Amino acid sequence: MSLSSQHSALFSIKMRKIHINLILIIFALLLSIGASFSLAQTSPPKPAPKPHNKVRKIIKNSSDTPAEKSIAVDAGVNISLCVSDGKLKINGWERNEIRAFVNGGSQVGFYVLQKKKDNPVWVKVLGYDPTTNKETDAEECLAGNEIELDVPRNAIVNIKSNSSEMVIDSVGKVSVENAGGDVFLNNIERGIEARTYEGDVTVENSSGAMSLFSTTGNIIAFDVSAQEVGDIFKAKTSNGAVTLKNVGQRQIEVGSNSGSINFSGEFLSGGQYSFGTSNGSIILTIPQNSSFRINASYGYGVFASEMPLQNIEKNAPSRIQNLSAQMGNGDASLKLTTVSGAIRIRKQ
Repeated sequence: MSLSSQHSALFSIKMRKIHINLILIIFALLLSIGASFSLAQTSPPKPAPKPHNKVRKIIKNSSDTPAEKSIAVDAGVNISLCVSDGKLKINGWERNEIRAFVNGGSQVGFYVLQKKKDNPVWVKVLGYDPTTNKETDAEECLAGNEIELDVPRNAIVNIKSNSSEMVIDSVGKVSVENAGGDVFLNNIERGIEARTYEGDVTVENSSGAMSLFSTTGNIIAFDVSAQEVGDIFKAKTSNGAVTLKNVGQRQIEVGSNSGSINFSGEFLSGGQYSFGTSNGSIILTIPQNSSFRINASYGYGVFASEMPLQNIEKNAPSRIQNLSAQMGNGDASLKLTTVSGAIRIRKQ
């Protein structure tokens, strides 16, 4: 082979190697692009960032002087407020005026939600003064060592609270939701709805439909009555006792998951009474001339009555014992249930 022929053969071999290398590089690039596309298709999308909850700031009173404001309102005004923390006291008075007082905490102000003939009929009490403070992130809830409101006696009061011990006296109607703290209600005329998750609920000298609830606390009610025909009394606690004395509603529903139930008073004619607890006793202290029909169910416990019962029927198909009986003419209806505890009827 001539020298030129050898050079030509070598050049041809080099070109083939270059072509092969180019093909390998292109193939590798295609594989890389395909893998990236596959990962993009199969990988789950990243979750969108969660919006941060806007933290509202408490507008504190700038001086050592307690914050105090008042506003003229309708006699039957509807009042709304929330409390972040602090002792709350609300009193009814004869003036058609709301006076709010906060010591050692937030400012105080009012926002009129509705008027009737130029008189506010729906007012929100605020933890700042909207007439002087234009903060868009101001905390609406009141906070302080002492929080006091004087309101018209006929007012409707609606409260939401994070942590507060409350005393509410002499108003028309009350609705309370409290995350933690005792609630004491006195002389409420037209009904109560009270809920506290850690604390006791106590009601006295009040009337109307009532719904009382506590998660870890006792419920006490005495000298309460219906304000209208058909008003219902309900009380429930998950971990606490229920004590009732002179409750005058004709329909009473009481329950406790872990606690005793004590009732002292009369069973009214036509009344329906239901008392139930999973782990506790039911004790009824009633007059000797009471008249009712009774259906009782109890497990690990006894049934005992200090007064003679008629038409007694017992049935124990399992560990749960059932008993029905009557006293007098059977004018009222009683349903008593306990899984672990005694049922006792005592003379008043």
